[in-house]
Amino acid sequence: MKPRERKSSRKPRAVGALLFVYGTLRSASGHPMHQKLRAESDFVGPGTFRGRLYDLGAFPGAILSRSNADRVRGEIYRLREPARTLSALDAYEDKAFRRLKATVRRENGATARCWIYLYALPVTRFRRIAGGDFIRRHG
Repeated sequence: MKPRERKSSRKPRAVGALLFVYGTLRSASGHPMHQKLRAESDFVGPGTFRGRLYDLGAFPGAILSRSNADRVRGEIYRLREPARTLSALDAYEDKAFRRLKATVRRENGATARCWIYLYALPVTRFRRIAGGDFIRRHG
């Protein structure tokens, strides 16, 4: 007796890990590391995650928040070779940041689990960026 074949109504999942970026890795930042990210990934779209964003000077730092009102704005990328790209980004982000997975909300309301680099040190001496957008922090 042959096993029955089952057809799935699900769409095939795209391969590659997702990464959410909110600072110098965003396209509008003009930072050279964004060019590396862009060369090794595909832009998925804008998104937000539940967190608070702080101005650390030349770059921002995000931390998790329990409030749905606290949102950090950024971009989602699908990494073509996640191990290689994440290794390079781990070195770039340094020990002040830790990489973990967080739920990111896309513009259409759908959610996705994405890698994100969160600031791992105290933020008490830094100014919070109202609106959660590092690119538009001064405007």
